Amino acid sequence: MKFSDIVDVLDARVVAKSTAFDKCTADSVIVSDLMSDVLMMEKTSPLIVSSLSSDQTIRTASMVDAVGVVIAQNKPLPDKMASLAVELDVTLLHTQLEKFECCVRLGKLLKEDGAA
Repeated sequence: MKFSDIVDVLDARVVAKSTAFDKCTADSVIVSDLMSDVLMMEKTSPLIVSSLSSDQTIRTASMVDAVGVVIAQNKPLPDKMASLAVELDVTLLHTQLEKFECCVRLGKLLKEDGAA
């Protein structure tokens, strides 16, 4: 999944773009508010979907080499979160959709891309 497709399908706002925004693709999706669970996953190039709008989400994404983070449910984003995403070179998206709806839409997108 390309970020341009992810942004479109989730009606997301781009808060921070990584330097690889136009080049990288997400091969899998991890949906969790528990960053300890995200750390235990063994996915390559994952996209993290969460409603945990804190620095911890960005730091975890950086540690697991995630291609980006989607903060769902229209959770307010602290200013520091966006600046940390830029600093750690992590794409950060924000959507009003519930996590379940994000899963449904991303699942369809993955299926179209032949990854699922």
